[in-house]
Amino acid sequence: MFPTFGSVRQSFARTALAALVLAAVACTPKTDAPDSTQANAGSAADSINIMKDRLEDLTGDGVNEKITLSARGARMDSLRVRLEIRSADDSLLYASSWNSRFYFQYVERASLSDSAADSTVRRHLDAVLADSAFRPALSSPASDTIQATMMRDAIRYDIATNQLRTQHGIALGAELPPAAHDSVNVLAAAVPRSQIDLLFQELQGKKSFTYFAGGEVTYSIAWSNREQRFVTIFSCC
Repeated sequence: MFPTFGSVRQSFARTALAALVLAAVACTPKTDAPDSTQANAGSAADSINIMKDRLEDLTGDGVNEKITLSARGARMDSLRVRLEIRSADDSLLYASSWNSRFYFQYVERASLSDSAADSTVRRHLDAVLADSAFRPALSSPASDTIQATMMRDAIRYDIATNQLRTQHGIALGAELPPAAHDSVNVLAAAVPRSQIDLLFQELQGKKSFTYFAGGEVTYSIAWSNREQRFVTIFSCC
């Protein structure tokens, strides 16, 4: 018997998401937000230092978290980018890092002038904290939609990744070692459907934060009161 179109779409979504999660592991990758760009005279290696921040209540407790984006390095096309979300008491709630070279994964960098490359990087960095990055998560979707399937799979891999970090004492935001790829897959396959459903139901319609980390990596995260942490609810191209 041939699979139905719906089953093919769901299978494709799972396969695509798993590939992107592993790729991210392997590579790890408000319009008026303040922007301070300055030369760092103390370090030739970090002659470019871009800092942006925004206050936003992402946990729903009525108190703003501080979202900070930093990009440092010697060249605009190879900056070390770091995203952090901290609570009002400065506790680290979320962190992610990538390199600005991933912004050129599908653009021939050699064909661009330095000014064009500079504009490309700045455009992507500006978008991270733009108003459009903050929106409600998927609201009350039918259980068989491709969006719902991808959200459930993102949650499943998030649970597995969090378990791995906890088991091995890997700090929040720290890059997972390449050897962890298979372990994440094994843990993800064992996550109970009931655990996924609880988070899926909790996070539907909640305020989410979406950012592009270059290449094919876009993440959406939302705060879970149940888990007391940010949970990845979307990870795709």
